[in-house]
Amino acid sequence: MRENRNQKVIKFHNVPTVNIGIVIFSLIFVFLGVQIVRSLNQKHYSVYEVQKNYMDTNISGTAIALRQESLIATDQSGYINYYIRNGQKVGKNATVYTLDTTGSLTDLIAEASTDGVSLNSAGYAEIQSSINAFQNYFSDTNFSDVYEFKYDLESQVLDIANTQVINELASAGGTASAFSQVMSTESGIVTFYQDGYEAKQATDVQDSDFDMNSYNRTSLKTGEIVQAGSYVYKLITSEIWNLVLPLTKEDAERLQEDTRVTLMMPNIAHEVYGDIQIIQNGDNYFANITLDKLMVNYCDERYIPIEIVMTKQEGLNIPNSAIVEKQVLKIPIGYLTAGSNSDQNIFFNVRVLDENGNLSVTQVAPDIYYKDESFCYVDPNDFETNDILVKTDSDDTMAISDMGRTDLTGVYNVNRGMAMFNRIVILSSDDDFSIIEEGVPYSLTMYDRIILDASMVEENQIIQ
Repeated sequence: MRENRNQKVIKFHNVPTVNIGIVIFSLIFVFLGVQIVRSLNQKHYSVYEVQKNYMDTNISGTAIALRQESLIATDQSGYINYYIRNGQKVGKNATVYTLDTTGSLTDLIAEASTDGVSLNSAGYAEIQSSINAFQNYFSDTNFSDVYEFKYDLESQVLDIANTQVINELASAGGTASAFSQVMSTESGIVTFYQDGYEAKQATDVQDSDFDMNSYNRTSLKTGEIVQAGSYVYKLITSEIWNLVLPLTKEDAERLQEDTRVTLMMPNIAHEVYGDIQIIQNGDNYFANITLDKLMVNYCDERYIPIEIVMTKQEGLNIPNSAIVEKQVLKIPIGYLTAGSNSDQNIFFNVRVLDENGNLSVTQVAPDIYYKDESFCYVDPNDFETNDILVKTDSDDTMAISDMGRTDLTGVYNVNRGMAMFNRIVILSSDDDFSIIEEGVPYSLTMYDRIILDASMVEENQIIQ
């Protein structure tokens, strides 16, 4: 029988094992949480990359057409029938209309019209000319013009037919006692409306004249019996006419030195040239453009949309929100000098008084934003208010406090991760963007990165 021996039993406590994967995941989670919180509390800056572009700086608007217009009245009462169509040229002593005092001629015209009228070759040629003119300027984008042209063409056919009937009746005789033919006292273009602007001069035009809601136009072709002394047609007696266009003060200044301009006009495929004069009436500015062609094309229109063609501005395109103004020091260019180990004139000698009362000269290289023939424009923060500049090879000195100051227009360039001010030269602007001159020293170049909203940063701020 075996002998029982005392055995010593040692109990081990359970030691928890560490899952290294969970630890790493937890650390990553904490790190991401911290980054998210930092991101939410951090300002985000939008950056814009500078590109080339151009801007159309043409001046456009609606102009008032002024011509040498005379309203012609009849000296008899009766039924009127016109020989001349709207916009047609009439010679001196040519028949403009007939006046029927009894109404018998009107009945004869109506009777002839019911029997049917065949247009002669001249009538067909005039209609074909109108159709060709419409085809030249018609665009699918303005299809509604077709309906207006249809009504105009119907009116033209009726006028041609009536004139033809009158001529046939007059040549047949027997109608002389029924009507009288009225001649034009001078040559010109005939139109059949009045609007109160017939005697208006360019120097009399006011801003209120462009209010289309108050414009009142009356047709002189009423189709009724005319009374003696009433206006029956209007005669334009000169090919020279004027377009008066309202301008902003800025546009007036742009055109101030010009004596001749190029225009784009509706339904004209080529450019139009005219003489220009700037007129100021109170606080309002107007361009008075004199033309010697195309008057007959617009003889029936008082308001004409036009565009003054200006030089197209090409350069670097930047958003207006990026533009900022900065006040800078104007230091005479003679104080600029090269460094001891440099041949570039980028330093200024500054007189320094140390704590022991000893004078010495040190060189400061400030941020230079721009230089011209007279001044160097620098950051005032690179100098102390009491600094004294010393001119090289001279005893001349000048205190910083005596330096002039001016404002420069620029943007914040962030190519180096810091908001650095760059001067720009604006050529033209619209509501959202500006075109700036390219190749200007100390300015921007293509593909530079700038702060989109300059109000969100300060100069020399680090951009992350």
